[in-house]
Amino acid sequence: MASVFLKIPRPIFALAGLLLASPSFAEPSAADLAIHDLVERAQAAMLSGKPQQAAEYYEKAAGFGESAEAEIGMVRAYLQAGEFRKTIAFANLVAAEHPDVNDTAALLAYLEDREGQTSHALPKLVEALKKHPDDAALLGAYAEILIDRQAIPQALHELDAWVARNPAHGDIYRLRARAALVAGNAEDVASWRSKAAAAYEASGDQQAAKPLRDWLGRRPNGIPTENLNAKTVAASTAKSSNWPAPYFAALPLPTNNSKSGNGFVVDQGRRVVTYASLVGNSPKTIWVRNGLGELRAAQVEKVLPEQGLALLRLPQAYPKAWSLPSFALQVPKTVKFCFVFGYAVTDALEASYPLIAPSVVVRPDVGVAGLMQISTAFGAESSGSPVFDLSGQLIAITLGRQEPLKGVGNRDSELGKGAFAMRVEALRSLLPKSAQARVKRSKAKAANPSIEELYEKFQPAVVSVVVAD
Repeated sequence: MASVFLKIPRPIFALAGLLLASPSFAEPSAADLAIHDLVERAQAAMLSGKPQQAAEYYEKAAGFGESAEAEIGMVRAYLQAGEFRKTIAFANLVAAEHPDVNDTAALLAYLEDREGQTSHALPKLVEALKKHPDDAALLGAYAEILIDRQAIPQALHELDAWVARNPAHGDIYRLRARAALVAGNAEDVASWRSKAAAAYEASGDQQAAKPLRDWLGRRPNGIPTENLNAKTVAASTAKSSNWPAPYFAALPLPTNNSKSGNGFVVDQGRRVVTYASLVGNSPKTIWVRNGLGELRAAQVEKVLPEQGLALLRLPQAYPKAWSLPSFALQVPKTVKFCFVFGYAVTDALEASYPLIAPSVVVRPDVGVAGLMQISTAFGAESSGSPVFDLSGQLIAITLGRQEPLKGVGNRDSELGKGAFAMRVEALRSLLPKSAQARVKRSKAKAANPSIEELYEKFQPAVVSVVVAD
């Protein structure tokens, strides 16, 4: 009987749920069948990289009646399409309309964290998990936030406790692998990705398992039996919540042989700024992926090792609108607050949406090597993430301790512990003149943009840079 369960795809479970939910196992209504069909089409569109089309299908499905699945899908489609203001507005509406659906609370908390409201998001998830400790969506959102905000020991503890008392779950196992990735435990990364692939396969989700198997560099010789029972996994998948990764294509890089950092798009989509040590050894392959999941191959054009900066050229440019349009000519001495925008961790397989880290400018100019000192939740080792003032002007790029900067021997003893960034003035010697557009300032003082506006503006312009030697 086990082999029967292995062949059942997730959409069949959804249809079975419709039948079982109907009174006395009555046939589903025409509206239920229409919703199910449109949701399937929307999911297929998301998987094929067409979030706008997916949103249209989800909107049509929601028009047939109350459907938390369709409305949650619509929020995810807006997010992947880069419509962050619409994402936040609709996520709040869906959460209010479906307070009894844990997936809505999980997704809203995750989105609040993306825009820097972590202190607001985490307590809500903690309270929800007290009532529903085994809900995969709540645990998934909680773990994802902990991982991205560098609370790795806590993330590992929560994930291991959940795994110990629940059936195998591909989405949770995938997150456990991601926590191991951030912790730097390569052996655990491979082990948990193998378990995640097996769990997906046991539930009939071959599509989710494939990139994991490709990364592992082997095909399964049958389903591993450790902690897995095909029937148990299949039944669990049919009735439980899920916490899917972004619907981004995996980077086409060699297995187990990549390193990554952050960067940002400039020069009307033709170039990317990142940090020197990431690409300084002439890597064979470089890919960048932005917050919409769009991939581009890249080539090293220029490296300034004494300033910790590097410039990449994109043979296939991004759209002009996805580029940072301009930057400050120098960091104002009066700047007090800023925010860092970037990705906490990624590799050839893992992907996540970028997040905002509200920061304080400790010293706008430390007087050495063109550095400024900031406080940031990304940690002192973060490199390549753009730093903006509250109006959305680029003022710096974060540089970790690994950068051997001119005039700096021991950063901790000479400058003090903390996070540092290269001031924007250094970009003038890195970028071609075509990328150095001046900032046009109005005499009238304009109000700062909302966090949602800034996220939407920079989501396609900030990239993960992944290289393979």
